[in-house]
Amino acid sequence: MKIDLFLRKNDTFSIDSKVSSECGRTFEVEDLLDSGGNGAVHKCVESATGNEFAIKFLLNYDKHGKRVRRFDFEKQQLEKLQHGHIVGFEAQGSVQSKRKRNGRKGSKKVQFFVMELADSGNLMDLSLQPGPVPEEVYKAQFRGLSDGLRELHNINVVHRDIKPENVLISGDRWILADFGLCTSLAYTGHDLTGDENLGPRFWMSPEMSNRCLGVQSRFSKIGKTSDVFQLASVFWFIVNRRHPTGIIEERDWAGAKMLFPVLKRALEHCPKRRTFDGASFHSELCDALAV
Repeated sequence: MKIDLFLRKNDTFSIDSKVSSECGRTFEVEDLLDSGGNGAVHKCVESATGNEFAIKFLLNYDKHGKRVRRFDFEKQQLEKLQHGHIVGFEAQGSVQSKRKRNGRKGSKKVQFFVMELADSGNLMDLSLQPGPVPEEVYKAQFRGLSDGLRELHNINVVHRDIKPENVLISGDRWILADFGLCTSLAYTGHDLTGDENLGPRFWMSPEMSNRCLGVQSRFSKIGKTSDVFQLASVFWFIVNRRHPTGIIEERDWAGAKMLFPVLKRALEHCPKRRTFDGASFHSELCDALAV
């Protein structure tokens, strides 16, 4: 049985619906879950167990191999990160496809990796539901997600694309996903994103916005504090149902009072005044919640 993977309307990859990973596990590819500029995510079922997962295909290839290297880097980081609030990695591989692009036919080997399936949408979906998120729920999830960010920063990697759509809901857990723009702070070569703009629209840290505006200064360097700003913005949004734009005050915060000082520090405009990294953010949240 064949299944079509779409990058764009005029660019189709036809593959066998049953794919095998490098470790010998086989998966049946099913419905499309999401798609973006570089690929598509489908639901899949493992043949041996019947367990459901998500499978991400890289469908956008450039002649210099930059997107392949970025895809490989994303896989490598997910393999390292074993955390309950970071999407779980399962397997990887490649599959031969028949490609039809602008009416021309060819063949292409398509890379993929299999990961945990989030069965309950994402935080943007949650924000559209009526009623507030219960305090006991968001407190536990804030603690868990900040610990996931701590784990990511501990391996000297920054996510750079934290937004409500990239925080998935799997059962009773909120999990950080989509590491396609992540990078290592220890990497001495060129950033794999090149000159592309970084960060999600509406959820950029001030330094990300500076980069997009072409500003070259110490306030346009993107590091761990940028991730803290983005995650804190998501936390603010999910409780208040509005973005933390402008100068925020305690009267703007609708959540538990002990969390406001922590979020205010994490949302400082200047990265030098902001909470330094995921470890610091997690520690401050835990201290506040323990009061």
